[in-house]
Amino acid sequence: MECEICGSAEAEYLIQVEGAKLRVCRDCSDTGRLLAGPPPKPQKAGVKQDGSLAEGRQELEVVEGYGSIISSARKKMGLPLEVLAERINEKASFLERVEHEKTLPDEKLCRKLEKELHIRLLEPAVSSGTAESKKSAGGVTLGDIIEIEKKKPAKGG
Repeated sequence: MECEICGSAEAEYLIQVEGAKLRVCRDCSDTGRLLAGPPPKPQKAGVKQDGSLAEGRQELEVVEGYGSIISSARKKMGLPLEVLAERINEKASFLERVEHEKTLPDEKLCRKLEKELHIRLLEPAVSSGTAESKKSAGGVTLGDIIEIEKKKPAKGG
């Protein structure tokens, strides 16, 4: 497909600009709100989908209390939510959900907010080695519960 903005041959992204959905190339993908990216490519051993080496790139996670950090930094700068949204090309209603921690921001949005508000929202992910250490850290998941149920002896013997 052809990019609907610049005419480039490879339009692999779907974005929304002023309510219109457009197929665009990678260079034009930051023009509007990203709706869909290119399909994942087969992965080579040791290489992530973004092309970086698996060991070379550190996994990042959003800091705890990110909503209050964003909100207080925005208020400290005297920026109304609508103005911040316009500056980083996002919807004010979406940023409001992020500030109230109803929506977890992705890495791209975190980077934009960090740059605009001069704050840190991403930190290296702390990966614990075993499922047992995750459970002891308070991270029991549905998968953990299923494993526990499977280990229980059958009743009615």
